[in-house]
Amino acid sequence: MRKLTKKAIAQLFPQLKQDANKYTRGTCELVVGDRNFPGAGVLATMAATRMGSGYVKAYTSDEAAAALRIVQPSAVIASFKQYGVECHAQDDLHPSATVVGCGLAGTEGNMTLVKSVIAAAAVPLVLDGGALTAIATESGFAALADHRLNGFSAILTPHGGEAARLIAALPVDAEVADDLHDPARQALRIARAYDAVCVLKGPQTYIASPDDAGAKDVAVYADGTPALAKAGTGDVLAGCIGALLAQGLSPRDAAELGVVIHGEAGVLAAEKLGAFCVTTEDVLRFIPKAVKEIVK
Repeated sequence: MRKLTKKAIAQLFPQLKQDANKYTRGTCELVVGDRNFPGAGVLATMAATRMGSGYVKAYTSDEAAAALRIVQPSAVIASFKQYGVECHAQDDLHPSATVVGCGLAGTEGNMTLVKSVIAAAAVPLVLDGGALTAIATESGFAALADHRLNGFSAILTPHGGEAARLIAALPVDAEVADDLHDPARQALRIARAYDAVCVLKGPQTYIASPDDAGAKDVAVYADGTPALAKAGTGDVLAGCIGALLAQGLSPRDAAELGVVIHGEAGVLAAEKLGAFCVTTEDVLRFIPKAVKEIVK
């Protein structure tokens, strides 16, 4: 496996151009935060804004919208239903990406929403939380396959339990049992089966691409901190990766850079505040310092 370090991924960081505008810096749209979990949508949206995307738009619940208008007034706010009636596309001068699933529970309505987003998005996707539940169904898997056939990439960001469910939804074979005990092989199996980059989150985070030849090609970030073992840190990570993807990075590069920045923000917060007391909001606040540490 290839170990991810700050030095190794520094070269991946997007460069700001003097003639940049908010659209050339990338549009990150997020379909996140239903009324039962508005905080997840708020965290993901704040992370996307912090990670440099020029234009951030959140399609969300009224509850999350009310919070975002206070804590992140630079984000544009819309309702869930608006995503399906608007155009979502990109070109070389106007990169874009959509994050979907943070704070979306596995209700029938949310699963329908996720599948409609996948169908409408002519842009790369980051699928987290409830979106992973959706693609573990036959219709959700088919929607993602169509998205990929249309030429658009995807990144999946499961934790261990979600990864197990994604694998359980696949045809049973002898390899499955082994994969459930080896996170590198598990990430690789998910990446190949769903034709997407897989970011398998945990004490060590594994990143696999569909075209990796084997587990030896899987990247691992092992320099994190247990301070990140808090509800909401995955939403921050999804927002970070989505913003980098929206700035035109490849799915693999966006995933690797986002994972390291997120992990280093947790490490820096733990050093300053003590690992025991770090909150997810602290991780957000330490993202700029993590970026400065990486891009020296």
